Amino acid sequence: MNYRFHSDKNDLKSRVCQINGITEEELDVSSFIVDYDMKLLKDFAEKLLSMKDKRFFIVGDYDCDGICSTLIMKKLFDDLGISSNYYIPSRLKEGYGLNSEIVERAHEHGFDALLCVDNGIVANQELAYAKDLGMNTFVIDHHEFSEGPCADAWLHPDLFDKKYEDMCASGLCCLLSNSIRRDDLSSVYGGLGTLADMVKVLGYNRYLMKQMIKILNNETIYLIRFLSKKKEIDYETLSFDVIPKINAVSRLDEMMNVNYVVRYLIDNSNECLKFLSKIEEINTYRKDLSRQMSSLAKRIGKEYNGIILIRSEQFKEGLCGLIANRLMYEYDKPVIVLAKSEGLLKGSGRSVKGSDLFSYLQEVKDLFRTFGGHAQAVGLSMDEEGYEKLIEYIENNVLQITSQEKDVLCLHQDEIGFDLLDQLEELKPFGNGFEEPLLSIEDPEYRKKFLISSSYPKFVLNDMLEAISFNPSHNNVEFDRMIGHLKRDSYHPNKLSFVIEDLI
Repeated sequence: MNYRFHSDKNDLKSRVCQINGITEEELDVSSFIVDYDMKLLKDFAEKLLSMKDKRFFIVGDYDCDGICSTLIMKKLFDDLGISSNYYIPSRLKEGYGLNSEIVERAHEHGFDALLCVDNGIVANQELAYAKDLGMNTFVIDHHEFSEGPCADAWLHPDLFDKKYEDMCASGLCCLLSNSIRRDDLSSVYGGLGTLADMVKVLGYNRYLMKQMIKILNNETIYLIRFLSKKKEIDYETLSFDVIPKINAVSRLDEMMNVNYVVRYLIDNSNECLKFLSKIEEINTYRKDLSRQMSSLAKRIGKEYNGIILIRSEQFKEGLCGLIANRLMYEYDKPVIVLAKSEGLLKGSGRSVKGSDLFSYLQEVKDLFRTFGGHAQAVGLSMDEEGYEKLIEYIENNVLQITSQEKDVLCLHQDEIGFDLLDQLEELKPFGNGFEEPLLSIEDPEYRKKFLISSSYPKFVLNDMLEAISFNPSHNNVEFDRMIGHLKRDSYHPNKLSFVIEDLI
């Protein structure tokens, strides 16, 4: 790994902003004013409200962003007295986005308008079919596109100015919804979808996520509160406790229809808690199955020209993205994981920063039945006989990866304490556009070293601070720097943990 070390002694906030190439003013959203009078929003809202006596059919996506988007628009329609219903296709049986069968069902059931959220931007054939049937069409989406959708009105982050850039679908839906009437529940789920989709954490996105945390810690949003199981809710709790549980349902939708999740989240009462145990059960099974799949994937994966390809009949399609992501971080290489079923291969690819896996595979999109995604994340399906052609393409075409350097703040051991942790906490949320820097403890002195589970080295630096590595190869390394992240000790609130990424 290549590192860029920063040893200057400015205050932490200015150092982190400088590393990320932004000003402190850009980071500060305490005085952010949302422009709800933007012409884009007003025009879209006016078209919706002009059809107040019509029936709307909302088509969402099965991930957290899509679920939150669906919920926000359903609640908006309910509050405005607009007749509506919603449908999120099965990840396993139907795949992503709008299809002609959904359009036909909506028309047959008497719906006058179709609203696609977190999908639809490239579904021109299906949208045109809906218009041929006499339906009005609306799209709120953030995925890549080459031409505007066949819609009466549409919203996409590319249409907004910089302070609203890189919004996800739930952020767009929240912006629209709150431009019509302000609603805390919409702000919470707009922020949650934004956090889940890992879009830029600056501008409106940052403002929205901070609003979400403020509301969650001052109001009772029942299902979020009980999914988190913590008195105080923070970004880490949402990222590692709440969002995975919401996503788990669609990954294993044979256990529960993902459309029920919208119903549970929108019903902010104790009534929704009766479904909590089912969501917890699904997530526990998801974690167990993910561990099994990861273990198998490591054994059977093959590398072709720098890209790891893995396929198996034992894989669960809904978990392929998780496994690809996990192995991509572990091996620091692009990974494509495919589940084999009934002659088809379906799955996901994840790639490292500095690469564009989407554009790379776009060159052979004719091999795929379905294909979509972003630079570092793709979803695809293909006939089994096309697999060898995919290998042939990869072997003859290199995926270009621009070398990346990780920024590291250099600190002395006596600078590591709760004051530093509090300063880091104040800078959150970290993410795309404002990355959390690694910390380096220079010339660390430790009192004691021992192994956890006979594999993982742990260092006692002082009464308050311990460091641990989850890389067994670090056990016998000589080093002058500990590089990693500072965390509050989960089991001892008066102690800190330094989670080691590298020893050099």
